[in-house]
Amino acid sequence: MSVKNEQEWFNKFYEGTFLIKGWKDRMKEILRAAHPENKEEMRKSLDSLGEKIGREWAKDNSVRRIDTAMMKQWGEELIAAKGKGADALNENIDKIDAQVNKILS
Repeated sequence: MSVKNEQEWFNKFYEGTFLIKGWKDRMKEILRAAHPENKEEMRKSLDSLGEKIGREWAKDNSVRRIDTAMMKQWGEELIAAKGKGADALNENIDKIDAQVNKILS
């Protein structure tokens, strides 16, 4: 897959499509549950996490280590954690980040 194709897929991940919300909109939803004093830190964590997930997912299927099923699972976990409050959400972001780092190492 060309770098151009990877960038196009990353943009779809980040911006979404007509039918699917992208990472940017998901972040907005998630950040509503953040404590005001921690919102900027959480935004940075989510930005970093999204960059790692999206860049890997955008690669050709034959080489990528993060697939759509993983992203769906993590998305469901983040939404569930959001409903439990800011502390649970922070813990879940850290957990997913650790999983992603392990997959990418």
